[in-house]
Amino acid sequence: MQENIKEIFERITEYYDVPLRLSSRCEAKVYYRVEDLNSADIDLCSNYIAERLVNVCQPSVPDVLINLHGNFTGLANNLAKTLSVGDEPLEVISLEQVESGNGIATRLKGCTVVLVNDVITTARSCLEAHTKTTLMGASVLSWAALIDRTFGPGPVPVVASFTGAPINLLEALPY
Repeated sequence: MQENIKEIFERITEYYDVPLRLSSRCEAKVYYRVEDLNSADIDLCSNYIAERLVNVCQPSVPDVLINLHGNFTGLANNLAKTLSVGDEPLEVISLEQVESGNGIATRLKGCTVVLVNDVITTARSCLEAHTKTTLMGASVLSWAALIDRTFGPGPVPVVASFTGAPINLLEALPY
């Protein structure tokens, strides 16, 4: 499985001489075109991530997946199906729903959650989402992503299908 995943990410990797701006805070000479992943690619990566999540999070299992901003591969929905115990997939809540409130704090209180992102770079957005969900009473088990481009440990394990090339920070992070 790992060889297949490596081949998938080699296919969508682009290399540049001049760094590309990935966000307001980082740049890199390597770019991963996750929008070029097809449904079979996402399914394979989801299965791999789900297997690793079970191993990392045991004996706990997630009750809810929180889909972070800017995801468009459908990873959270795939993981919700793969990680479900019965016929019903796990609940997927968007970070927008978490940020707006509207009773979400009541829903998340006492739940175990996994934060899901297509690509994690500086982890700043994950830390912010982690803090918000923790303040609502949820316990964050892990962060899950197709590609992990972070450069250090966070408050929980990062479970990804692929470890990407490091990024260059353009400004110091506040943590």
